Amino acid sequence: MKASVALFIFLLFTGCLYAQGRYEVRGVLRDTMGTGIGGATVKLTSSSDTIVVRTSDEGEFILAGITSLNFLLTVSNLGYQTLEKDYTLDGSKYLVVLDTLQLLPQSYELDPISILARRAIIIKKDTIEYRARSYLIRENAFTIDLLKKLPGININREGNLIAQGKIVTRVKVNGRDFFGGDVETAIRNIPANLIEKIQVIDDYGDKARLTGGTDGGYQKIINIKTWANLRKGYFGNASAGEGTEGRYQLSGMGNYFNNNRETAFYGNMNNNNARMPGAEYEINSVNNGLSTVTAAGFNYREKYDKNFSSYGNYGFSKTINRLFSETFRTNIYPDNRLILNTDTTNSRNTGYGHHFQWTLEYEDSLNFVQVTPFFSMNKKDGRSKSMLRQNKQVYSFITDSLNQESVEDAYSSSPGIGARVVANHKFGKTGRNVFAEISLKNGSNTAQENVNAFVLYYDNAGNLNRDSVQRQFLKDENENFSASGRISYIEPVTKNSRVEVAYAFGYSEYTNDRETLNFFMRKIDSLSNRYSYSFTTNTINLLFRHNGNKHAYTVGVSVQPNLLAGESVGKSIRINRRGLNIVPEVNYSYLLSAERSFNVNYSASSNPPSYLQLQPVTDISNPQYPVRGNPSLKSELWHNFEIGYNNFSAETGKTFFAGLNGTLIQDQVVSNTLLRIKEDNVISQETAFENLDGSFMLGGVYNLSLPFKERKYVLDLNGSVSYNHYVSLSNSEKLSARNLIASQAVRMQINPNEQIEFYPSVIYTYNRNRYSIDEYSKAQLSTWSLGASSKVYLLPTIVLGLEADKNFNKGFAGMGKTNPFILNTFIEKQFLKGKKAAFRFSAFDILDQNTSVMRTIQNNATLDNRSNRLGRYFMLLFKLNLNKFEA
Repeated sequence: MKASVALFIFLLFTGCLYAQGRYEVRGVLRDTMGTGIGGATVKLTSSSDTIVVRTSDEGEFILAGITSLNFLLTVSNLGYQTLEKDYTLDGSKYLVVLDTLQLLPQSYELDPISILARRAIIIKKDTIEYRARSYLIRENAFTIDLLKKLPGININREGNLIAQGKIVTRVKVNGRDFFGGDVETAIRNIPANLIEKIQVIDDYGDKARLTGGTDGGYQKIINIKTWANLRKGYFGNASAGEGTEGRYQLSGMGNYFNNNRETAFYGNMNNNNARMPGAEYEINSVNNGLSTVTAAGFNYREKYDKNFSSYGNYGFSKTINRLFSETFRTNIYPDNRLILNTDTTNSRNTGYGHHFQWTLEYEDSLNFVQVTPFFSMNKKDGRSKSMLRQNKQVYSFITDSLNQESVEDAYSSSPGIGARVVANHKFGKTGRNVFAEISLKNGSNTAQENVNAFVLYYDNAGNLNRDSVQRQFLKDENENFSASGRISYIEPVTKNSRVEVAYAFGYSEYTNDRETLNFFMRKIDSLSNRYSYSFTTNTINLLFRHNGNKHAYTVGVSVQPNLLAGESVGKSIRINRRGLNIVPEVNYSYLLSAERSFNVNYSASSNPPSYLQLQPVTDISNPQYPVRGNPSLKSELWHNFEIGYNNFSAETGKTFFAGLNGTLIQDQVVSNTLLRIKEDNVISQETAFENLDGSFMLGGVYNLSLPFKERKYVLDLNGSVSYNHYVSLSNSEKLSARNLIASQAVRMQINPNEQIEFYPSVIYTYNRNRYSIDEYSKAQLSTWSLGASSKVYLLPTIVLGLEADKNFNKGFAGMGKTNPFILNTFIEKQFLKGKKAAFRFSAFDILDQNTSVMRTIQNNATLDNRSNRLGRYFMLLFKLNLNKFEA
């Protein structure tokens, strides 16, 4: 017995001695701006140890199994000065966290030729990285000029920035939001010569960034990485112009960087539809109507020490919009009856907006805490006048008709306040994490509408049967509160594998009070209602992740019970509906090589019905289109999947991106369009709501980029196709609509020398819609778009520019001219050192043909819309660009 005890004590003692001889050192590597440096080499050398590791994407490193108390740490990375530092451990702690290490940039400039020879594109598991120096950009160019040259990236006709077929939702600079992540502000104002890399990232949120997990859906974002040795200085731009037709533009933006401090501001006043500072009238402007804009804001960020930083932004805007539009609507019903509407609207709306958010952030090698309160206030008032003409058509015969003239005055105010907290803790064991986040938001909306409608009813011979007048005053008081949170525990299983257990909750509460008054300001009880409802979800996740050098995947399951509860005060209407969703979670990426990657993603989400869809009263503010809610609706469940493939050839510069996507909707909330026939054969189209299965969407997108002659010539082929199968109800009979949209674009970049930039393009779009009703169900639209933009540098300081866009549309209903030819041109004289200033004389829409035409499919209806846009004018503009940084 004594021998056994002695042996046990001996083994315990030697085990402790062995443990005391094994230390673990952790640290984080950052640049002078505080951004983590990924892929750097960290080497530990001592009399008994030599350990070499590389830093993670966030700059973190772990050195384990150290036996010596004295060692030398050597840190190196391309583009930075090598750091060497001696350390002595006191031996009392086995886990040692070092102070943040900082690498300084090299003091010399890299040879431009060697930079151009490096790989232009690097493909990672969830990131595509473009090296800016590989693309020819002229002096004083901005980020948007660089983006237009990158394969797989373009700006569509709606003005959205598209990367690999998906809309870019945010832009970051060195990993941090720039003006709240606003895309327009960043790409139109950051000088291209500051940019080292453009990174297109599949962003899965803060949790993925902090823990490495990639569950759920993602957003496509862009991170602009500036040169490490160009982070102290300023840049900005200003412009002032006056034109014909009373047009004017006055805008400016300034940005100051001082290593750990960033300050920026902007101001914008114009009536030429320029959305942000740095922007001008564009052929692809999405602003319908004529807008007068006043806007201002600022952005501030400061890193106070190695752990604590603070940043935020504020913005104000006022927009006055004058819009004239015509909508041609065709509703199809099962009895081969068509309802044809022509709606002409003239409106003037004024909107005001304030938004403010501020973030406090603490981060060390083990902990991360972020607190972000925010506030917003939006107001809108306006008046609209509309003229609606409605015809019934049965088997090509026009029967009865009506004319409705309406005047509507509306006002709304929507304040909101909330906060978001994110926290993460890393334990001593590598890969063990606890992540938590919580969001709170409280908002309200006050709206008033004064509606006056005068209706004339005609028979099929065109004789006036009768008329009616409707006057209503609507008052809405809406309040909403939402809270959501998540806590995740992550436990490493092997070096590259982890198990995660997570719980998430969500709670949304809405209270809506509508009061409808007649001409004598007396309450109409049947059209008034106070209704409140809430939607609660509890989600339990069990996930397994593997993150290897080539393969990374997540598999798991989510169980989500939910409760939809509501009550209509005074109407004895109550709902208490429970549901349960059990869905898998799958995410897989495979890095075939440094030039090829493949990924698959599946996610699901539950969406509750809206207040309008649930409210158990009828809204007859438009007597021809009453809307009635359904308090018995269930929540929707959306299933989404994506498959993507990326390929880049370093030898030829050829790039190829392709993707497939699909969505399946269970219990979709769909419209039931009910044809109501009243006295004198007068009709209205009432909208009700039901849950229905059967809707799904399938799509695909590709991009092929072929460079020639050292990228002096680039051919870009972009294509997409989507097949959408929608279900709805028409007179309570199930109706399906099959919508096919196919698009093919051919674009070229022609830069034979530094004096010529030419970008021609041809785009063909085909849009076909088929209903399950045979008769009158065919609707198809085709569009050829021929475009070109060009800049010619006639002299070192003289620039001539041209933009042209011609559309050939076929298939729009009764809309007259739908084939506008837009032509813009300018001549610019540059002066001052570095061509920092310029006078530009511009002619916009020379042929005065700018208009907007579009088609929308809604359940059993096809809508063709034409709206006015800013037409021909001329402007003389002064521009100033300032840019100075200390290397």
